[in-house]
Amino acid sequence: MRLALLSLFATFPVLAQFRSIEITFQGIGCASCIESLPARVQRMRGVESASVDAARGILKVELAAENRVRLEQVRDAIEQDGTKTVKATVRVKGEVSQVDGKWMLRPAGLPASYEIEGKAPLAGTHVVVGEVTKLRPDSGGTIVIRATRLD
Repeated sequence: MRLALLSLFATFPVLAQFRSIEITFQGIGCASCIESLPARVQRMRGVESASVDAARGILKVELAAENRVRLEQVRDAIEQDGTKTVKATVRVKGEVSQVDGKWMLRPAGLPASYEIEGKAPLAGTHVVVGEVTKLRPDSGGTIVIRATRLD
């Protein structure tokens, strides 16, 4: 019975999209805001851990194997007190395909797609590691991940 359940779950896609996110920020107003930031982010379902390096202005987030956390949610949690997000380094798993001449990454179970630049991807499921330098694209555009590695 246990083996049957394991094989049944193996046929469903794992919802592990964003695996880790490091966001650089600036302009945080007070010490208590810095101290409360990890706790705010850890309240999101799927976040395993969150920590702040206040000296460097970096929030590091590790995510559970099955999660639905989007980069935009973490960005918004940081910016809710007026702090400005600058850039992010991400590790994300999803389906890569070409759409209108652009390579797009669609994490399973998420309502978002991300454009991939840099490393020439192949269609299929990949883990993409890269940097996002524009966390708020102009006029509703797509967030671009500059890929440094594809697994």
